[in-house]
Amino acid sequence: MNDEIEFVRLFREHYTGVRRFIERRVSDREAAADLTMECFEIAWRKRTPSEPFGLPWLYRTARNLIANEYRRRDREEALWTHIEHQVRSLAGEPESEMTRRLVEAVRALPVRDREILWLTYWEELSAAEVAVVMSLSPGSVWT
Repeated sequence: MNDEIEFVRLFREHYTGVRRFIERRVSDREAAADLTMECFEIAWRKRTPSEPFGLPWLYRTARNLIANEYRRRDREEALWTHIEHQVRSLAGEPESEMTRRLVEAVRALPVRDREILWLTYWEELSAAEVAVVMSLSPGSVWT
């Protein structure tokens, strides 16, 4: 029980500082909130009552999470570049209003819907296969 009390104290004392630390580096408030909570989740899992850690440990963990976020963003941007190239080559034009609108429409989709499209059209999976990957029913994939 004392371990939980100490962790709550750590959380209350450092949450705002860790959140601001992350916000200054990722420039996306929602992502910063998620990364902050992930940082404290890791702290909870790795806590050792005999070796308590404080703000420097939290900052180091946050830096690692920020680096992972940057890598994820780089991969996502590379994927978008590839998709845009594929759309342009299918359209047979280097750049057109239709191509631009199509790319914007796909970017505007919720993440889950985009993933279903990518798995279906770029990975050429069936609805049943996409359902397994996404932990959905085939009917949900079709919808």
